[in-house]
Amino acid sequence: MIRPHHIAFARLLLLPTLILVTGAVSAQTATDQPVALPETTAGHLMSDWIAQCRDPDLARMTAWIGQHLSSGGAGRMPAEARAADMFATCSANGGLDPVAVASSEPLSITLRMQGRKTGAWFEGVLIANAEGQLDRGGLRPALPEEASLPAHLDDAAIAREVKQMVARLTGAGLFSGIVAVARGNTVIARASGGFANRAKKTPLTGSSLFTLGSMGKMFTAVAIGQLADRNKLALDDTVGKFFPDYPNKTVREKVTVAMLLSHTSGMGDFLDKRTPAMMKHGVRRADEFVPLYANDEPSFVPGNGREYSNAGFALAGAIVEKVSGESYPDYLRKHIFEPAGMLHSSANNVPLAGPALVTPYTKEGSPDWKIAEADIGSPAGGAVSSADDLVRFAEALRSGRLVSMAWLKDMATPHGPAGDGWGYGYAMGIADIYGETAVGHDGGFPGVSTHLLLVQGSPYTVVVLANQDPPAEVYATMPAVALVAERVKREGK
Repeated sequence: MIRPHHIAFARLLLLPTLILVTGAVSAQTATDQPVALPETTAGHLMSDWIAQCRDPDLARMTAWIGQHLSSGGAGRMPAEARAADMFATCSANGGLDPVAVASSEPLSITLRMQGRKTGAWFEGVLIANAEGQLDRGGLRPALPEEASLPAHLDDAAIAREVKQMVARLTGAGLFSGIVAVARGNTVIARASGGFANRAKKTPLTGSSLFTLGSMGKMFTAVAIGQLADRNKLALDDTVGKFFPDYPNKTVREKVTVAMLLSHTSGMGDFLDKRTPAMMKHGVRRADEFVPLYANDEPSFVPGNGREYSNAGFALAGAIVEKVSGESYPDYLRKHIFEPAGMLHSSANNVPLAGPALVTPYTKEGSPDWKIAEADIGSPAGGAVSSADDLVRFAEALRSGRLVSMAWLKDMATPHGPAGDGWGYGYAMGIADIYGETAVGHDGGFPGVSTHLLLVQGSPYTVVVLANQDPPAEVYATMPAVALVAERVKREGK
């Protein structure tokens, strides 16, 4: 799923999603002619922010934000927390240089920027109130300007660009993990940075096993698609068809299989309700999670909105069990992992251990990195896989070995309300990148940041797996998928 992850001065405005920003602005690198910001209230505030970012000092940033922040902004998040975020991002990137003004109004500005040390691209938004105070703002990783991409994008060039990009991000502390770009089952670019285990300095390889987070939702959608292909269920079947005694009447009578897969059911979350025993010992079946959400009322009329729903996917997994007669973990192994050649992947329903499993690292609740609590798998995510196995999964999808071409098309077709520049199908986010379409899903959890993308109409796959907090994968996914999409675009001309 392609969603916004907002960071640092990002926290001046906390939005729920991150898009792959393409921005219709004139291309320019940070080393070209300096960009003149508009002589507006928002332009002056942005200019001051950039100056602070170029020479990061936490005390000075805290004072500046405290001086300019509106009372409403302070109520949403205190100046100290915003300054800490701003300091971390500006320090890691060596400051940010403006590249182009994407839009400008007297009280708002959207600016394209690039990290001076990392080369990472960002889109920054700043909104002032009528009194000229900083009210809202956001900073999010963005696609590179298309014209800034290399003139030649053969295999060697993509491999070189990916290697250099991962080295820069790792050196800045923004990424620890692996990036793989494949054409079919052939990996044409692979680069890793950081360690699978920092204390042991264990290297990361294509066979290193990562917890996937919500990327695993795609496995659930594939399982449902296989059953639909065999006419064992239909997308408009309601929950009540499979569970006549399901406790919540609205879900039982109104929620369909399609709604469960597209986050349009109105159902919510259940992950925080998992018991200590579940987290320690795992579960054997998806239906063990049902009591954690079965009495919850949907937050909107099913089908009339979109809200990210882990519970919806968990219930979809329980339906897979009901229809197939197999446990969800067994179903994944027999019908997805084995046919795709994903021999090292696991549903992770019982906590996996072993030398190939990476250690997840988080700063949640701490200024320093620490080992994150291990997750367990469910139909909503948390399976374990490797970069090499995920390349095989993507190719098995494309080739029709897992589901029909009709179902894959359905997965990659928007269903329900559209997002801001992105759509969502059945466990697949959908984004336009330089006129090409990329589909796939990300995953995020403390110590877990992942993304799998397939560029449609091509044999190309991008896999990004990180063993540190989000938005680690976003920093690597943006430039990697940009290179691939641009190559596909040029080859199509």
